[in-house]
Amino acid sequence: MWVLKGTLLGLWLLGFGTIALLYFASYRYAPRSTITFVPVIAHYTMENPLWWTALVVCFVLSYAITHSWSGPPILWVALLVTGLVPAGLLAMVITLVVKSKRLSQGHS
Repeated sequence: MWVLKGTLLGLWLLGFGTIALLYFASYRYAPRSTITFVPVIAHYTMENPLWWTALVVCFVLSYAITHSWSGPPILWVALLVTGLVPAGLLAMVITLVVKSKRLSQGHS
């Protein structure tokens, strides 16, 4: 059970950490009319070795925490519910990428 809880905590940390990284690195300084969503995400996440290091650190830290401390059940419910925010943003980005590719190919 601690592996499942550790995975949940690791995904939660990584999701909100990525949102904070993207906000502080680029969106805070961008003008309101610019839309450079997908290239910016790729630059600061998949192409960034620091992000991959943070991914490993998040999971190692979360497994260590959950292995030594089980935590109250309300904590895991709260993590599950608030973890829907980064998951929803990821789903929105994937939808935008798919729609923009279809539009660029001439499909509606």
